Amino acid sequence: MNGDSTMGGDSTTGDSGNGDSSTKPDASDGGDASMTADAGDGAANDASKGPDGADGSAGCGADNTKCTDNGGLGLCKAAVCAHCADPADDGHCTTAYGSASMPYLCLAGACAPGDCRTDGNCAANPNGKICGASTPNVCGKCTADQQCAGQASGPVCNTTTGACVAGTCAVDAGVTSGGGVGTCSANAADICCTGTCEPGAGANACCPGPSSAMYCAAKLNDPHAACVNHACTACPAVGGSTYLVDPVHGSDQTGTGDGTTPGCGFKTIGRALQVIGIAASAVTIAVLGPSTVSAAVTGEAFPIALPANVTLTTTGAGMVEVDVTDATSGFTLTAPNSGIRGGTIDDAGTNPGLTINGRSSNNNATNGIVVDTGAGVTPANSPQIANVIVTSFVDDGILVDQAGILRIGGGVTSTLNGVPGARMAGLHVTATGQAIIDVAAAATPTHFDDNTNHGIHVDTNGSITLTATVIDHSTGTGTVTTNRNYLAGVWIEQTPGTPPLNSIHGLVSFGNTNGNGLRFVGGSNVILRGSVALGNQGNGLIVSAGGTTGNALNDISNIDVGSAVDAGGTFGGNTFQESLGFGNNGGAGLCLNMRDTAGVLQATGNVFRTFDCSNGVHALTLNAGGCGNGPACAGGVCDLGIANVTGNSIDVSMCTP
Repeated sequence: MNGDSTMGGDSTTGDSGNGDSSTKPDASDGGDASMTADAGDGAANDASKGPDGADGSAGCGADNTKCTDNGGLGLCKAAVCAHCADPADDGHCTTAYGSASMPYLCLAGACAPGDCRTDGNCAANPNGKICGASTPNVCGKCTADQQCAGQASGPVCNTTTGACVAGTCAVDAGVTSGGGVGTCSANAADICCTGTCEPGAGANACCPGPSSAMYCAAKLNDPHAACVNHACTACPAVGGSTYLVDPVHGSDQTGTGDGTTPGCGFKTIGRALQVIGIAASAVTIAVLGPSTVSAAVTGEAFPIALPANVTLTTTGAGMVEVDVTDATSGFTLTAPNSGIRGGTIDDAGTNPGLTINGRSSNNNATNGIVVDTGAGVTPANSPQIANVIVTSFVDDGILVDQAGILRIGGGVTSTLNGVPGARMAGLHVTATGQAIIDVAAAATPTHFDDNTNHGIHVDTNGSITLTATVIDHSTGTGTVTTNRNYLAGVWIEQTPGTPPLNSIHGLVSFGNTNGNGLRFVGGSNVILRGSVALGNQGNGLIVSAGGTTGNALNDISNIDVGSAVDAGGTFGGNTFQESLGFGNNGGAGLCLNMRDTAGVLQATGNVFRTFDCSNGVHALTLNAGGCGNGPACAGGVCDLGIANVTGNSIDVSMCTP
């Protein structure tokens, strides 16, 4: 076998290519300055590990049969256990693992029980009309109005059918227009007001009208009481567009969401969404800290779906922690101009902060934030998040699925997601989802660090646009980082053909413990500029073939990490290697690990140790036949590595090996 026998998946025995000391001692055998070398056998071994260092070809049978992929339920593809393709492999997952009565879907690259992705999939389902009512991706019935907040079909949960409905009704014969509780057949907890069911407030429910003040004054024994939001209360109505949720002192029975009077906030986010309904313009829900939002403490129901024009934020002088219920996701974002933006130090002189936590249920909550297809969503008005910590979920911390689009700003941290045996990413973008990550130099940094799999994982036809600023490459600091993840900082493995462009500018990927800073798989469409990949256990960047056969998976024509003439007219400007003992990668700075005749990898104008290849001729070290450091390269540090030497090359222009 040619090259580095240790070059497999993104793991210690995987794609880092460490320990190769038996290959050619220098680059002189590689030929010209374009560094022709062969990537055949090394890539085949690399692919056998599967997408995430999984146990690949061993025991893998016919295509689309079951296998274990890094602890998850995978599918055999060309004798290799691999991720399933989301959503193209839904039927194959059902055939391999499920049945007609218990279908499976491909969710976040693994087969899992499920029969829906949106409510539309549940329209004819006898088990319920709401996707994820109680179990993610499973059709079910609503049980409370909270689950219908902001739904176009209606704000009322019909507790008999389990569907969200408008809730028409007939007012009881003796009920006046001003008070009293009419019968609502759809939901006994609601109130019937002039023929319409309204989400009730328990025993204090009321109908507005001429006699409502008298009714509420008697109900509460308070002459100042009135009927506000269909609830008898002594609190004033909200005067603007901000509704307060006070999990400690608020009330869903007598609160109005008013933040100017103590005790007048709502207790739950769900009640605030009931009152807001369908917002025609921008509305804010502010959660008062320090506090805990959970099913156990406040009676919150998950997942919480934020409708159009509604933004969740925090206020006060302490942390707001959202503890997500076991086997449930935290928030769903599908609507235009919706989002989550935790408070910042400028809001109140302190930093209240917002944490969405899966740890309270022993890491059994599924995802912190799920972004899915939404009607009318464009990149300009898509859901957005900022100033929020997403931590300790059993699945990906942030999942952008289907045709979902998410804008990610400063102050976002997605960390400690996944568990050993079922490793997951901080951010996973799949299907045709898009993540737009834009963190300016002056903004609070955003981190996808310390996850059990990758920091950022892009597959199928998902894509990211990442714009950030490197602060200090020697310490791994920048406005967007993918540091200290168990496997790759960034892994991009798109479906070959015409996948959308991934554009990455100014990323820092430092110190990933069992893999590479970056990994781009053949067939993907990527441009990388001005980024840093140092101090990783494996390579700074590895470009590798996908699967074991197929030219499409061996295609590097759309992977550009530096070109003298590109869309911006710039060189790469990426820093891929450092001198020994000063933050060097354990493998090569840049590793080409392809099968034969993959072609030329565009990599001009990058930085290796003290050599900037955009400004003159420099002598780089090359491991021709592997990607590990050691005697193959002078000084024990390889700038470049090429696994095999037939029909492949790296164009580093002015730098020569």
